[in-house]
Amino acid sequence: VTYELPFGAGRQWLQSGFVSKLAGGWEADAITTFASGLPFTVTLNSGVNNGAPSWPNRIKSGVLSNASPSDWFDLTAFVAPRANTYGNSARGVLYGPTTANWDLSFQRQFKVVERLALKFRFDAFNAFNTPNFAEPNAAIGSSSAGKITNTINDNRDLQVSTTFVF
Repeated sequence: VTYELPFGAGRQWLQSGFVSKLAGGWEADAITTFASGLPFTVTLNSGVNNGAPSWPNRIKSGVLSNASPSDWFDLTAFVAPRANTYGNSARGVLYGPTTANWDLSFQRQFKVVERLALKFRFDAFNAFNTPNFAEPNAAIGSSSAGKITNTINDNRDLQVSTTFVF
């Protein structure tokens, strides 16, 4: 999204005076990203097939109505199968957390003389400092099973830049 702010000469507000020259000509930009959670597969921390991959049996849905990073899915919904068998749990049966990110910027170009200008820009990446959580540990039997211990984005990052245009 790009939006010219309504301040300054020829615009809706602050059409004249010193404040008009200072506040006019600014542009606001935004890039937003919203995504649903990615599917993940529940596994067993310790296999039951003599070192071969093992999947658990799924006996309930596994979805928690009040999921949080410290308790993302119902661990009691998955149990180890009998030795030397594969469990019935399918691939990608549960979903990780959703993500939301807003990158915002404000910019303005000031004319110095006819062909020279100074461009000023302020950027805020992850402007609202929203943590976007990674997938949970999906290995049943692990001490951190069902917990989310990482994020997939950086914290808020602010940047100011100036460009000389000639």
